[in-house]
Amino acid sequence: MLSQLELEDPKQSKVKLGTLMLGQKVKRQVVVVNRSALDLSFTLLLSTNTPVDLKDLTFSPAGQQNLKARGGCCTIEIQFSPRQHIPPFTAELQAEFAGLLHPLLTIEGCCQGVEVMLDQDHLAFGAVVQRCQARKKIVMMNTGDIGARFHWKTKHFPPELSISPATGYICPGMEVPFELTFAPVELSNDTKYENLACLVEGSSSPITLTVTGSCIVASTSKEVVNFVCPVRGSHTQSLPVVNPSNQCCSIRPVIEGQQWSGAPSMTLEPLQQKTYEITYRPLTMTTDRKKHLGSVFFSFPDGTGVLYSLQGTADPPKAADTIVCELPAKTQHTELLPVHNWLSKQQRFRVLIELLKPDATVSLKGLEYIDVPAQAKRDYRISVFMYKEGQYNTKVTFQNKVTGEYLFYLMTFKATSPGVLSTIELVTTVRRTVSATVAVENPLTTATCLITECKCTDISAPPQHIVPGQSKSTLSIEYQPLRAGESTARLTLSSNDLGFFHYDLLLRALPSPPEKTVHFNSSLGSSHSVLVRFINYSHFKTEYSCKIDCLDFIVDKSVAASPGFQTGSEASVEVCFEPHQLGEVRGQLSLSSGTGGEYIFPLHGVCLPPKAQGPFSIRAGRNITIPFKNVFLQTTAFSFQVDNPCFTVKVVDTILSKKTHNILVSFEMPAGGSLGPWFGKLTISSQRSEGHCKPCSWVYYLKGYSRD
Repeated sequence: MLSQLELEDPKQSKVKLGTLMLGQKVKRQVVVVNRSALDLSFTLLLSTNTPVDLKDLTFSPAGQQNLKARGGCCTIEIQFSPRQHIPPFTAELQAEFAGLLHPLLTIEGCCQGVEVMLDQDHLAFGAVVQRCQARKKIVMMNTGDIGARFHWKTKHFPPELSISPATGYICPGMEVPFELTFAPVELSNDTKYENLACLVEGSSSPITLTVTGSCIVASTSKEVVNFVCPVRGSHTQSLPVVNPSNQCCSIRPVIEGQQWSGAPSMTLEPLQQKTYEITYRPLTMTTDRKKHLGSVFFSFPDGTGVLYSLQGTADPPKAADTIVCELPAKTQHTELLPVHNWLSKQQRFRVLIELLKPDATVSLKGLEYIDVPAQAKRDYRISVFMYKEGQYNTKVTFQNKVTGEYLFYLMTFKATSPGVLSTIELVTTVRRTVSATVAVENPLTTATCLITECKCTDISAPPQHIVPGQSKSTLSIEYQPLRAGESTARLTLSSNDLGFFHYDLLLRALPSPPEKTVHFNSSLGSSHSVLVRFINYSHFKTEYSCKIDCLDFIVDKSVAASPGFQTGSEASVEVCFEPHQLGEVRGQLSLSSGTGGEYIFPLHGVCLPPKAQGPFSIRAGRNITIPFKNVFLQTTAFSFQVDNPCFTVKVVDTILSKKTHNILVSFEMPAGGSLGPWFGKLTISSQRSEGHCKPCSWVYYLKGYSRD
């Protein structure tokens, strides 16, 4: 039901109160409606993202509200009457029902105002010699968002105090320094001037300042106490203090000089001697001609006093830290240096990064300036890149260009052997070339020569690569694998100037597709030989083993190939097709070597019926032999038939598989005295019973002639 509590006008879901000044007031009204079927009771709540005083931002009605079902409504009034500076805020008006919160609308607004303050509200001049004067500075800061005029009420100042400037204008975010002068005339142990007021336009109350000081006689001074330490260091000394009176007293030492500090008070028994510890903490360096001067004055109840003159020497700072960092060469590294601001106001430091021994192969980069808020710390990022192994000493200085003060770090970077810069993946099929490039940058002013090294024989790269000075160049490598599979290799570029560049190679060689099909054509009982040619890309003389998966093809067991070098060398092997049955025959020739890879040649043979041969001439009374080979895969019985009785054949029972038998054929002249010639036909047939698909016959024509 709570979700049906709505604004009558949805456009009022964001109420903008605008930007107000102090004393202004604004009101807004919205109407909420209960569109549910039941009566609804709820309480309004206000939630803000930033602290806002509920007296400045109010709403009504308060307490539990009851709305009738189906259209019950009420008017909510929002009032903004700020009494103080309020930055831009966003608030959400919510309705609470049964522990649930339902947002109704958001409220936006702000109040501009003047926020002016002093960096200190108490200024201690310490002890000042009679008829002399001392000057100190205070700073007015405007942290508000509008400017304002100011005016010190100098007519209420004592005659020994003055301030400059007395009037002026301060912009938002601006600082105005003031100089106060204390010139006492009357002797005094401890004088306090309270509620020194400065009126600021637009501010409800003035800024006040309290000043303390004392006026002493110069003749009370004792010997000078000297302090020495590095700037922002400290040096503590003990000063003897004697209570000359016969009564217990609690005295407040008056310290002049912002570089010195000590306990605000000390208690002495009658005639007791104690030591007072005073510490010198200089925030600025000194020179031999201008040292820090100060004093500490102890006044006693009997009117006597002791004045110590203080003199401080602040030497240049010591290193904030000495950092040793070890990292691989050619690896980008970021080092964080903490930069502390010792002042009560923001400082801007100019950064100077020095390589104590200049080396162009070392890159040290960082921002030129860094801003550090008052009494705070910020990390400065310095980016380091070293090309080669070695040790590099560095000094990083942060200097305030206005004051000349600085701090510095000593850093030692130890560059170890570089790791792998990147991984290059190369994928191709066997015996095909794929290339990749490697970019190398030379930061030197002169050209450098890189030596290339890769132990993988499938990778080709130029042995040397020249990179011009202060430029980037790319080196091209090629991958031509001879065997399928996955492997890794390391590519290394090196030079005396830039050290080593390591790259990992992820190599993947896909199986090569089969070569072009080799075709054969032969009749049964005959053979057809073809010279199969291939390219050997191995860089060495290589022997390939030869295998065929079909008995109808015959090849030598191995073939030698000359070294291929860059473009490869042509080699060949003879394959003989000797079919054992009619029809088409398919097979595969495999040439393989451990270094040269594998070649696959599809073989396609067509076996035709046997062709008739002859005529074979036989002189009467003689005989001839006709070679006949059993091309079948098993021992086979053949039948021999001659259609002319003048010719006779010596029959054999069987012929072993793949063996050749010489058939003896004889010729005798027939009676009758004919001169011839005489012709006949020898038919050799295989038998179906031998397991053949069908019988096959070979025909040999015979020619007989007389002895004459």
